[in-house]
Amino acid sequence: MKGCFRIVTRCIAFFIVFSIIFSNTSDYLRRPDDESDEIHAFYNEPKDSIDVLFMGSSPILRGVSPMVMWDQEGFTSYVRASALQAPSVTYGLMGESLEYQKPELVVLLCDNIFLDFDYVEREGDLRRALDGMKISKYKFEIVNEITSADDRQTLLSYMFPLFRYHERWKEVDWAEAEPAPLMEHSFKKGNVFLRGGEPLEYPENFMMPSDEASPAFNESAKSYIEKTIQLCKEKDIPVLMLHMPKMLWSYEQSSAMEDFAKEMGVDYLDCDRQEVRDMLNLDPAVDYYDQGHMNLGGSIKFSQWFGAYLDNTYDLPDHRNEEAYKSWKEDYKAYADKTK
Repeated sequence: MKGCFRIVTRCIAFFIVFSIIFSNTSDYLRRPDDESDEIHAFYNEPKDSIDVLFMGSSPILRGVSPMVMWDQEGFTSYVRASALQAPSVTYGLMGESLEYQKPELVVLLCDNIFLDFDYVEREGDLRRALDGMKISKYKFEIVNEITSADDRQTLLSYMFPLFRYHERWKEVDWAEAEPAPLMEHSFKKGNVFLRGGEPLEYPENFMMPSDEASPAFNESAKSYIEKTIQLCKEKDIPVLMLHMPKMLWSYEQSSAMEDFAKEMGVDYLDCDRQEVRDMLNLDPAVDYYDQGHMNLGGSIKFSQWFGAYLDNTYDLPDHRNEEAYKSWKEDYKAYADKTK
């Protein structure tokens, strides 16, 4: 009996020591990434404290500032987005997020419904989101689909990223290296803004009807977006399908998205429609980073308008004078200092 106890004790001790070494080594070898950090920092938000979740790919990641909306309207929000986010990843992040938060509203960027997402070619984009996620059934489902499509990528490397980045030990200067654990708290609440950019102009005949055929949806993308919306409906959470301001868009795509939103029974807002552009008053010469993304100045201008729109449309709560949300005032101060 004593022998069995010693064996069990040694196994537990080995597991604890191995876990510590494994975790610390992972922190040294991980390539720091803003998007992974922001996705991971979501877990630190107090349960059921987020009023609005923003989900999708890089235009919403770059263009929506929860802190601007907090300062102006008082509702809380978080952006769980990443560059070229696959609809399957959005679905997984949505399912996982609803286990931590019960938002008043979900804002879903769905432009990728037209794209054929290649898991083989987009490993880097996949890992920006998945490396920031905790292990869960949703992460397992996404990774299982990825690895079924690309046998060079493995379940183990997504669940334990050290197995993907172990070869980086050759690149690391161990004398000066510092661990880079995933971020635990974000004052930006998921927003990763861009500074600068070249002066741009809207393309000729931008958002004007043409003779082009209506664009086709990617069936896999459409299926995951439908499942994402259904997750929200099952929890009685309203969904706003959103198209962010960008210059790589057409009237035909907008019309197809509007019809899809009606079919799904959710709201739709296209910020490239002329009537919305007039209200936004974005200047393409100064407010864009490139044709697909706003810069920091554009994101602040957009978030001021969009925050008011969301508050007026969905009657969101104002927490600015509530003691439980004191940390948001501190986070806003950090955001204001960082963005000047």
